[in-house]
Amino acid sequence: MGLVKQVLFSAAGGKYDRMAAKRGQKYFFIFVHEDGNGLEEISRIFEDRKIEASVDEVFDLDSVNDALKKIAKGGSRGKTVLRIS
Repeated sequence: MGLVKQVLFSAAGGKYDRMAAKRGQKYFFIFVHEDGNGLEEISRIFEDRKIEASVDEVFDLDSVNDALKKIAKGGSRGKTVLRIS
């Protein structure tokens, strides 16, 4: 990655770096093109367990309002997921 991009990402991500450090967490950005090849590649990364998504809580679709309240309050330690079945 070029120096200019590194500086921009450091400036933009500083807040998140500090938040993650306080909680002993790590995060990574993954950039893909929104085409078939990019989506296949990101699918493989998750399927091969090279990275795992951090899931905080899973809500059924009929509890969508509870999920939105949780997100609005903040403090999640991962993704809030809606199960659609």
